[in-house]
Amino acid sequence: MIAKKTMIQELGEEELILPTLVNNALAANDRVKYYFTLLQAAQSHARHPGSEFSNLRAEREAAGVDDPAFDRVVAETVNAGKGLCQIPHAARILSGIRSSLDEMTSPLLTRNDEMSESFEKRLKTLLAEIPAGESDIIEDGVIQQITAGDAGTKDSIHLLVMDLHKALNALQGDLASEIIEGAMTYLLADEDRNLVTAFMAGIKRTAPLKFDHPGLGTTATRNGKKLIIQNDIGMTDAHVLVVNVEGLTVSVIYTDIHMPRLQFFQGLFDAQGMVWEDTLSKKAGDQFEAKIYHLSVGRYQGGNLEELERFLTFLGSRLVFLIDWNRARKRLRTFLQNRDASAVLRWAADNEYGHMAFLILGGEKIIYEALELASRVPLRYGEPLHQILGREKTVEYFEWVLKTASTGLIAGHSRLLLQDEIKAELLRYFRTAHENLMDICEEHATLTIDVATVLRDSLLVIERGENGDYVARSAMRAKQWESEADALVIKVRGLSRRIEAARFYADLINVADDTLDFLEEAMFLATLIPKVTSSRKLTGEMAGLAEIAVKSSQEFLKALMASQYIHRGYTRDEMQDFLQAVDRVIGFERECDDALRRSEKTILTESTDYREMMIFFEIARTIEESTNSLMKSVYIIRDRILEGMNR
Repeated sequence: MIAKKTMIQELGEEELILPTLVNNALAANDRVKYYFTLLQAAQSHARHPGSEFSNLRAEREAAGVDDPAFDRVVAETVNAGKGLCQIPHAARILSGIRSSLDEMTSPLLTRNDEMSESFEKRLKTLLAEIPAGESDIIEDGVIQQITAGDAGTKDSIHLLVMDLHKALNALQGDLASEIIEGAMTYLLADEDRNLVTAFMAGIKRTAPLKFDHPGLGTTATRNGKKLIIQNDIGMTDAHVLVVNVEGLTVSVIYTDIHMPRLQFFQGLFDAQGMVWEDTLSKKAGDQFEAKIYHLSVGRYQGGNLEELERFLTFLGSRLVFLIDWNRARKRLRTFLQNRDASAVLRWAADNEYGHMAFLILGGEKIIYEALELASRVPLRYGEPLHQILGREKTVEYFEWVLKTASTGLIAGHSRLLLQDEIKAELLRYFRTAHENLMDICEEHATLTIDVATVLRDSLLVIERGENGDYVARSAMRAKQWESEADALVIKVRGLSRRIEAARFYADLINVADDTLDFLEEAMFLATLIPKVTSSRKLTGEMAGLAEIAVKSSQEFLKALMASQYIHRGYTRDEMQDFLQAVDRVIGFERECDDALRRSEKTILTESTDYREMMIFFEIARTIEESTNSLMKSVYIIRDRILEGMNR
């Protein structure tokens, strides 16, 4: 570097010295921060040797420190006594800190102003506190004095480094000598310009999706063999992206205070062949908005220059989706499960719609306004929408919202129009959910038929003396069907609390569910029937009752299906089909009443012990109760149809 400075002075181009110094000072900043992390990690390993640790190889390589011997420092550090650590290569680490500090202050001291005098004085004072010996033994207090990052009454080398870095960034902005597609650049090689252009092509392609939000400012420079591209992303201090390009290899260094956003960013490159190192969490200084930030390093290896430029374009195009990502996730989490909220944001990024337009239009507020129109009872804040519409439909709706908001604002549509479209679409989803309620009731009725059928078949098997494990397996199946039916009931109830017209379906399925519960209970009781009963006549009577329940549940399903066709302009045949199905359900209930009385007489005369008598009485009673519930259910449908005709 000294030879380069001398040559520039000899040429009379002294104005080029300062950019060179700044370039090297920023590289020194990366090295000194690596040394800080190395000392802290080594000290932590000495104090807690059983804990997991990183060798910091990725950080070393990203910082431009070429000696792989440092990769063994953390593992080989040991406790050397109270307040002491034995750290391999400690003298070299401390020497690296001193030389990095000299290099960082060099461009700032050339300005000869009050700031440079302050830096020079602080540097002289703090360098005196770094041990100059060759021993590998370091006191804890020395490490604390070097790496302490909290602003307080006592100055530290770490605080000096942070202040120097801030001043160097400001100076770097002043030195930008060329703007390439919006990127501020200096000291680039000729081959760098195409790479910067490729990166900025990605930035420009998706930058409109941030609308008026600040961010995505880019700077680029060359340091030795590396092209360095830095992007400020948004306004968060610790939210930084640094890209190093050396040959066909790209190293992406990304820091973020939000771990979910960091994981989201990594996921955007699943199809790109990126390899990510383990994420490190580090303590930040008081000047940062969060006390902890997370750092991750990813690498991409291109096969040729075309692949390299394609990747840089893709990388640049992803950054806009990080702006206000956490705020968007919080808004979506109000209505979606956590993983679904992240999945919707990932979908919006993959399809280049983004989430900023949704936030600009009002975020969750427009959804709540739509719910006030669609719901009989307004949704409480934090109450998941997916419990009403279902998880799949809610995800589908919000994907549509993010797409519509983004494409609409980009196309110049008014905010009021887009907000109304989003509200109208939610109303459509509610109407669709309403229309699907009858399908849910029909599915529930089908499960009722299934339970009634296995009950009848099980009783016939018992009557023939061919039980085996058939009855037990049938009871397990009936229990599973009951659980599925309960889920359908919960789904209808959830929607009925929000939609006035859905109350009918809630009343209907609540009564119809009693039928299924009675039949499942009878199926369980059938498993308690003694393997050798005193009379097959008893099981024959029970099978006859179950057969009536099967026929009644089948007719109930027919009445449900026929009721859908009773509307304005219905035909006489359609009405007749409906009324006949209703009449048959009512008739089967009466038939079951008569069969119950016959069964009770048979049970009293045929039972040989109290246990057998109680089981058959309970089976007969529950089956009769099931047909009674079916009659109540069909009356609910009939009354609604007749009231609708009257209106």
